[in-house]
Amino acid sequence: MFTFFVFLLGIIFGSFANVVIYRVPRKLSIAHPPSACPFCGKRLSALELIPLFSWLFLRGKCRDCKGKISARYPLVELLCGVLFAAMEFFAGFVWLLLPLCIFAFVLLTISFIDFDTQEIPDGLVITGAVAGVAWVVMGGIAWYTALLGMLAGALPLLVIDRITLLLLKKDGFGYGDVKLMAMVGLFIGWGAMLVAFFAAFAIGAAFAVYLMASGKVKRGAYIAFGPFLCVGSLVALWFGDGILGWYLSLLRPF
Repeated sequence: MFTFFVFLLGIIFGSFANVVIYRVPRKLSIAHPPSACPFCGKRLSALELIPLFSWLFLRGKCRDCKGKISARYPLVELLCGVLFAAMEFFAGFVWLLLPLCIFAFVLLTISFIDFDTQEIPDGLVITGAVAGVAWVVMGGIAWYTALLGMLAGALPLLVIDRITLLLLKKDGFGYGDVKLMAMVGLFIGWGAMLVAFFAAFAIGAAFAVYLMASGKVKRGAYIAFGPFLCVGSLVALWFGDGILGWYLSLLRPF
C-alpha cells in the first residue's frame, strides 16, 4: 500500500514536471498563470487536471475545442510515478526516500528539457545538488565517496569537451552535462560513475545509429546527451554495485 501511495504521489509530481518542462525553457513562471489548453487558452478545471486519468477520460483531447493533447503529458506522469515507486523499493528506509524522489524528478525533467532544447537549466541541477547533500547527510552515501563522485562525474566530460574543442573546433559536451554529472556524483559515488557513463554512451550510441539509419539526422548532427546521462545515472544508482562486482569478478584469475 505504501508503494502504491508513493506511485500516486509520483504521478502528481509528474503533472508538475510537465509544467516545469514546458515553462522553464520559455522563461515562464511555474506558478502563474494556471494551466490552460494550449490551443483555445481555456483554463483547465480541477477535473481536467487529475494526473494521468484526465487525459485518458478526455481521450487526449480538450473538452472544449477538441484540440489534440500530446500523449507525452500522461507519459511523463506515469514515468514519474514509476520512478518514485522504484526509489521507494530501492531506499529501504523512508527517511532516504525524499532526496531520492527529488533526484528522480530532477533527472526526468532534465531529460525532456534537454531533449527539446539541448539545454539543462541550472535551477534543476541546483535542486538536485541540494537533495544530494541531504542524501549524504542522511547516510545514503559517505561524504568522501560523494565528493569523489562529483569529481569523477564532471572531470571526464570537461576533459573530453576541451580536447574536442581543440581538435575539432566544436564542443564535445555542454557545461550543462558537466554540472549534471557532478550533481549525480553526490548520489552514486565514483565507482558507480563508471557504470553510469558506460550505460549512457552505449544507449546514446545505439540511439544515434538508429537516427542516422532512419535518416532522421545527418552524420555529425548534435544530439542532446543529457537524457542518456540521466538514464545511465539511474542504472548506476540501482544496479551499479552489482554490475561492478560482476565485472571485477571477470578480471580475477581462475
